[in-house]
Amino acid sequence: METKKLILITIFSGTLFSIGLILTLIGLTFSYRKKRILQKQEFEMEKKNLELEKMNAVLHAQEQERSKIARNLHDEVGAVLTMASRNLKSFLKEIPEKQKNREDLLFTMEILEQSVEKIRSISHGMLPHFLVKFGLQKTLQRLMNQTEKTLGHPCTFTSSITKELQLEQQHEIHFYSIILELLNNLLKHSHPKSIHINLELNSTHLLLKMRHDGVAISQSEYEYLLINGDGMGLESIDLRLRMINGELLYQRNTPGGTIELSMPINESTLSNEKINLQEV
Repeated sequence: METKKLILITIFSGTLFSIGLILTLIGLTFSYRKKRILQKQEFEMEKKNLELEKMNAVLHAQEQERSKIARNLHDEVGAVLTMASRNLKSFLKEIPEKQKNREDLLFTMEILEQSVEKIRSISHGMLPHFLVKFGLQKTLQRLMNQTEKTLGHPCTFTSSITKELQLEQQHEIHFYSIILELLNNLLKHSHPKSIHINLELNSTHLLLKMRHDGVAISQSEYEYLLINGDGMGLESIDLRLRMINGELLYQRNTPGGTIELSMPINESTLSNEKINLQEV
């Protein structure tokens, strides 16, 4: 009898030991897998951060190069054309009204003046001095005034933000550059008669809504073009969106459509300091 009890106790103890050993092995396995998953997540996060840092460096270098080209266009080419236009104006005063060459000279002056205005427009678009100096809201108002002149129809900008929003320099440039690229795409492909932009700020995001009466695309069409298209514009928009953790939402209406751009607002997005013009 005692022998049977001893055998049972031994079997029971062995069983408990085996169960405990199995549970320990299972726990170690899960712990190892969890550790590997965490390591993989950390690796992916570090990889993503490194990619973002590289992209940011590339974009910053591009902004500096654009600034350099814009200054050269404005300060050198624009200045030379302006001087040529002034010289022609002085020469024009000495030519009689009915002389045959006078009309040719007036036509040449008109071409020069158009070239100067075009260079100014290009340089201002490449170098966001107005954005840096006056902020996002005034720059968007100015942009819509220029767009209204281009289209010949009313284009408006409205904002529910009562104060001038102080954004971190690169975030503000990325946000504005996305808007500018979206607007250029609309003018090029959608052929709208009028465009309306509204800017608002809630507790977590800066939101911009762009409404137009042109040819619109849906969100699925935008995502298809982003993957399968070969245009640099959408690639640039996607790159800048990743830099600011932003999102785009396309919607087709009747008529026209809307594009919504959102950017999260947090400590890294906001700035309490004025931006230095020389850094752009």
